[in-house]
Amino acid sequence: MKILIVDDEKTNRMILTAILKKEGYSVVSASNGEEAIEVFQQQQPALVLMDIMMPVMDGYEATRQIKILSGEKFIPIIFLTAMTDEKALSRCVDVGGDDFLSKPYNQIIIKAKIDALERMSQLYNTVYEQKRELIAHQEHESKEQEVARKVFDSILNPGCLSADNIKLHLSPLSLFNGDVVLAAVKPTGGLHMLFGDFTGHGLAASLGALPLSDVFYSMTAKGYSIHDVVREINRKLKHQLPTGMFLAACLVEIDTINNILKYWNGAIPAAYLHKGDAVVELSSRHLPLGILDDSSFSDKVDIIEIASNDKVILSTDGILEAENSSGEMFGRERFLNCLKVNMLKNNELPESEDADLFQHILDTLDDFIQGQEQNDDVTLGVISCDIDYINQLACQRGSYKKFIPTHWQFELLFYYDCIKSIDPVPLINQILGEIQGHQIQQDRLSTVLTELFCNALDHGLLELDSSIKTSPEGFMQFYADKEKRLDNLQEGSIKISVKNVPDKCGGDLHIVFEDSGKGFDVSSLQQIEENNTPKLSGRGMTLIRNFCQSVTYNETGNRIECIYSWSNN
Repeated sequence: MKILIVDDEKTNRMILTAILKKEGYSVVSASNGEEAIEVFQQQQPALVLMDIMMPVMDGYEATRQIKILSGEKFIPIIFLTAMTDEKALSRCVDVGGDDFLSKPYNQIIIKAKIDALERMSQLYNTVYEQKRELIAHQEHESKEQEVARKVFDSILNPGCLSADNIKLHLSPLSLFNGDVVLAAVKPTGGLHMLFGDFTGHGLAASLGALPLSDVFYSMTAKGYSIHDVVREINRKLKHQLPTGMFLAACLVEIDTINNILKYWNGAIPAAYLHKGDAVVELSSRHLPLGILDDSSFSDKVDIIEIASNDKVILSTDGILEAENSSGEMFGRERFLNCLKVNMLKNNELPESEDADLFQHILDTLDDFIQGQEQNDDVTLGVISCDIDYINQLACQRGSYKKFIPTHWQFELLFYYDCIKSIDPVPLINQILGEIQGHQIQQDRLSTVLTELFCNALDHGLLELDSSIKTSPEGFMQFYADKEKRLDNLQEGSIKISVKNVPDKCGGDLHIVFEDSGKGFDVSSLQQIEENNTPKLSGRGMTLIRNFCQSVTYNETGNRIECIYSWSNN
């Protein structure tokens, strides 16, 4: 152990040097404070014996500077003094002194003090090294988590969360969190969105988002409706999540063909539709996902008619359970009042000065908590039901591939019991994608297939009357009747045939849908189409005629053939 002796008296330095060398220590010395600093920097001693009163620089200033030079390392300094003045001794402690040694020197006391400070120094430096290792480990772990977070986000967000009609506020409690938001456009032009909250916080809670996003994005891309998506998500989470872990979630589908909102809510408390001069609650009617097995699970969705200026408001419980300094929660009533107050502001302002609902909710929350630390993940989303924009978004996100003309044909026959549990349109989409890479026109072609299937099912097998869709109430009654009749369906079938006739620029798809129903009066449909009167019913056939080169019925009306041109579309 190397010790630095600092004393302007040569005799004192010689005495201390003799004592210390006798005890086996290595010794260096300095005659004043300024010289002591130079020797300290050159020799790096493990302990310093410092006189107080010296020329050039006294012991107080020399000690202060040596402590600064030591940085995080602990270098004990023992003051050599014959003073008994309390203020002078107090100043020694203030500048960084660790002990005192009184003159004249006692060899036994010197040895005891040095040994004690040496043990303290070793302990301190051990803790310091452990701290350095811990900091290095934390920095390494932080970098790894940041990389994992970027990979995680790239997996969770291949959809359209950055779309102009979606406003999001994500404030996780940690780097990884249990709140998850997913959004993607359907090939038919609609929009799917999921707001979810896994049990717990951190990495363990967020891991469930990986199988969730896989099901959500793959099934949405194939054109499945949310009742199919939510059932498959529940099945996968039930199988993969550990006992006690589940997902409270609300899934919404903005159907831009029929101008309706479909939603499934399993334990998300803050879900609303801001609709004109009213606020409609998207009530939770189901248990969270991942709890029930497939036989007990209900995928039933609720339906509401929407307009382009309506907004969907979704939030996890982090906002409702946010607390102020008094421990009071923000709560459902305050959240709902934000929507109602904003609605009144909208009615008072010109359209060009529309109040920002999203920002109003966040400002109200900030005013309530007044800087209190959050105790849960906080997530808020406001989604505009802008029909035209969502349809444009679907077109923009389509992947365009080179058309390779080939000859092929397939037929599918679905009986009544199969139709109750399977939507054939996503299946056909998948087949077309495997054969022809049809995603170059996935939005239009999926729209045609969807409308053809709905026409065969609704009017062929279920014998529903579209004329009741003359009002919002009749519109909702139509979907209620459809669900009831489909449950009671005991016979019938739909046959689907698709044949590709290629040419140099692309080709024509000959699509035939034939149902076993009674059919309808084809001439009456032609009269309605010729009048071209806008109404809630009959919009599907208009879309089919706009996208297809030709549309023909048989005499009984239960068989329809369309020619969809790949070349022109």
